[in-house]
Amino acid sequence: MIPIFDTHAHLDLEPFSPDRGAVIRRIESGTLPIIPDGLISQQPIEMTGVLLPGIDAVSSCRCAELAKQSPIFHAAAAIHPNYVVNATDDDWKTITALAHSDAVSAIGETGLDQYWDYTPLEQQIDALRQHIDLAVQTSKPIQIHCRDAWNEMLPILRQAVKEKGLTGIIHAFSGEPEQAAECVELGFYLSFAGSVTYRNTKFSPLWESAKIVPADRLLIETDSPYMTPHPFRGKLKRNEPTMAVMVALRLAELRETTLESIAKTTTQNARQLLGISKNTFSQIQI
Repeated sequence: MIPIFDTHAHLDLEPFSPDRGAVIRRIESGTLPIIPDGLISQQPIEMTGVLLPGIDAVSSCRCAELAKQSPIFHAAAAIHPNYVVNATDDDWKTITALAHSDAVSAIGETGLDQYWDYTPLEQQIDALRQHIDLAVQTSKPIQIHCRDAWNEMLPILRQAVKEKGLTGIIHAFSGEPEQAAECVELGFYLSFAGSVTYRNTKFSPLWESAKIVPADRLLIETDSPYMTPHPFRGKLKRNEPTMAVMVALRLAELRETTLESIAKTTTQNARQLLGISKNTFSQIQI
């Protein structure tokens, strides 16, 4: 079995509404939505976990409900930076209550986004700091979204780590090796998504980042229904959590190791970070 832990999948969102039950059954059985040629098709997949991040108060509640349906699922609660502009006081009360409950395992996804012009940056920064305080108060890891905002993000993370002991995940890491090294030095886990599988040379800095992350700080994700991995972009109507195995396969290629070692190590890392029951996989250096 190839153990796969997808640390970021939006199963609560509308693209999964028509057949969410069928998708969950594929997750539970380790079945891919498309049959690949070669290595993976010959090896069974075991989905050991899927972390479901909220993007607003309603979404976070849905993720918490989904997490009750299967021990594979774990929920996170937050207001995504692009949706902060619409958040009400009641929304923040809901997120705070979820954060302090056993219903969620992490605070996320939160962060900064200057690619989309939905929420003023200062408002995003204020919300990020609120989420950081929740993560610290509850001793739960934070899930950081950073898109075109490294110059603004890193000083905030430096301060939060130094003064508050913040820990967590850089979700769908998209930075260069220097940024990867600093995030690792700050104690964060780096999660790689479908973008690391893309073959356009503009992603070469990301490939280099994937090579230098220490094994004990490496995670994988799908960001389902988005970021479908190569070679299935345009061939699937959406991404699904089992496709995280394609990210693991690409990391194995980049790091010159095996799919099994990437899968086992990233599963172990995810379980350790989220405080999930001690796993039985032996640590493999990659």
